[in-house]
Amino acid sequence: MKTKGRQARKSTAKKQHNGMIDFSFANISYQIDPARRKVYHRWLEVETAKTCLIMGAWNQSQVMAKRAV
Repeated sequence: MKTKGRQARKSTAKKQHNGMIDFSFANISYQIDPARRKVYHRWLEVETAKTCLIMGAWNQSQVMAKRAV
């Protein structure tokens, strides 16, 4: 069971808590709120241009995950 927990931490966008998703982009950890379409780094909102870039990468990773299933 501990092994599964370690594997979940390595993934880029798997953990959800309170609707927030942890996502690693360019070796930096971000929190994404897909309902509000906002991105946070250390609980501070990221600027709009970077938000669009990160949300695009996250959406692309979701499409790839759905294709793999």
